[in-house]
Amino acid sequence: MRYSKSFCSKLLCSSIALLTSTGALAHGLMSEPAARNWICGAVTKPDQAQPGSACAQAFANDMNGGYQFMSVLTHDVGRAGVDPLPTNVCGFDSETWNGGATPWDAPIDWPTNSMSAGEQTITWDISWGPHFDDTEEFRYWITKPGFQYTVGEALTWDDFESEAFCVLEYDDANPNANPLVVPDKGNALFHTTCTLPEREGRHVIYGEWGRNYFTYERFHGCIDAQFDGGTGPLPVVADISLTPDVSTVTGAGQVALSAADSQGDNLSYQWSVSPASAAYSLSATSGVDTVLSLADTQTEQAVTVSLEVSNADNSSITSVTINHLPEAASNWDSLGALTESAQTFNAGDSVQLRLVTEAGADVYLPDNALVLTEQTSAADVWPLELAQVVNAENTDVRIGVVNAAGEVNPVQSATQNRVYAQAPSQYVSAFVDVDSASSSSSSSLPGEGSYCNWYGTPTPLCEDTQSGWGYEQGASCVAVSTCESQPAPYGVVNDNASSSSSSSSSSVSSSSSSNSSSTGGEGLATCSHVVSNSWGAGFIGEITIENTSGSAIENWSVQWQYSGNVAITNSWSADVSGNNPFQAQGEGYSQSIGAGQSVTFGFQASGASEEVAVTGDICQ
Repeated sequence: MRYSKSFCSKLLCSSIALLTSTGALAHGLMSEPAARNWICGAVTKPDQAQPGSACAQAFANDMNGGYQFMSVLTHDVGRAGVDPLPTNVCGFDSETWNGGATPWDAPIDWPTNSMSAGEQTITWDISWGPHFDDTEEFRYWITKPGFQYTVGEALTWDDFESEAFCVLEYDDANPNANPLVVPDKGNALFHTTCTLPEREGRHVIYGEWGRNYFTYERFHGCIDAQFDGGTGPLPVVADISLTPDVSTVTGAGQVALSAADSQGDNLSYQWSVSPASAAYSLSATSGVDTVLSLADTQTEQAVTVSLEVSNADNSSITSVTINHLPEAASNWDSLGALTESAQTFNAGDSVQLRLVTEAGADVYLPDNALVLTEQTSAADVWPLELAQVVNAENTDVRIGVVNAAGEVNPVQSATQNRVYAQAPSQYVSAFVDVDSASSSSSSSLPGEGSYCNWYGTPTPLCEDTQSGWGYEQGASCVAVSTCESQPAPYGVVNDNASSSSSSSSSSVSSSSSSNSSSTGGEGLATCSHVVSNSWGAGFIGEITIENTSGSAIENWSVQWQYSGNVAITNSWSADVSGNNPFQAQGEGYSQSIGAGQSVTFGFQASGASEEVAVTGDICQ
């Protein structure tokens, strides 16, 4: 039996992701003390909120939005520089909500955190894109002395002090320069320390995490506080600690799990383990503590232990995932599947394995990216080709399948190959980096009146900034080159075109599979369904509609259905409705699909994923 620990967030432990090589997005929020979107979103999902609870009230008008708890963001310089200030305080008129109110702007009786004046550490969890290198600052404001929180009345900027009580700068080139900002890269956290001013009673702290001029991406949130020993409603927050604190177990073993650090009054506890197998058992399914027993396995397996804590008013669910390796793999640390589902590329596309070290540095293998051909771009061929090149150049990292002798050898398969690093490993995660052959092409300069369709948000194009994000004429903007690099259907929208133009860089998750294009009918487009990620209880699906006709498609509608019991809990970039069968219609900029262009919308679902056909009058 061997244990090893690597980065794996309690709320986010996923397989290797397939990424573009042009730009990356971070996502995060304040986790301790718990911000509104941490309590209702990260901890309690919309489908888990108890009727009548604060979270149920928050999600009442925006169930789908509750799943975007880590995406309360804008591309600007934040409260210190935006004029006029946005309408909504906690969401700062987030781009994800097209400038509207988020669930965390709801004027309800939010749970509070007990606080006192003086030194206070505020932690940001950035597991959903741990970018430390371009973080620039953290800023915090607090409501004025004498502030009275009133349920039913939305917060306004007049409720807050005009000046931030805490401004902390950060430079990843010298991460120890500011002792009040501590990067915890192994756990994807930032710990920021501020001095809270004197306050009495109930108050609200508004906070921002700002990235630098490369993106000007900024995240926003609110923490509700009860000062001077006040006893506001204590949030219910599930927490799991492990002994030993591991993310990988090799061979047979045991791991003790405790919910003792969970928050809340008069809590009850419910434990479960997945997959249901004789190889995995819990010593108890209720109570504060339990022990997970693992028998030796023949193949690597992700084992998830879930915990629900609840009281009469609220409940909270969290989980931890342990990679379970066969004893034969004792010399290797697993970094996950190369791809969990099939993905076919195009001739000319190039692929590399990107590894991230404990220090946050990137290592690319092989040194020169593998350029795919017509013969090697198939879903079950390129993984073998990449594995052979990586294995030939390195001894401490290998791609393949572990045999009975503990050797890692590649196989021709779309999904069976895994990434292993020689134990003890310096690497914490790995990705397949894909560069589309067409990404080097550049469209002509946009005409007057053009703008950037930045993931569904119309954004001004910069006139002077050559790359990344800028701040010109009192507003944020994005450089033409950066906008053009976004995957279809996003990119530069020309004033004489009905849809965006962009390069076709791939950004599909490594677990993309279940690719099924609809057929039949004299339609105008190809309609395809892809499962971009899946786990035991659900999956992420994407549907792409590619216009193959010579004219624009307007106000489209498509349908699809699963054979099992599937429910969609969240969707984006389209208006999704129905209950298996499902329907989707374009919304906003996705309503029109220009000739030769495509749109993609996505959704989160519960149930088993499968290949399905997408139908509709427009589908071929």
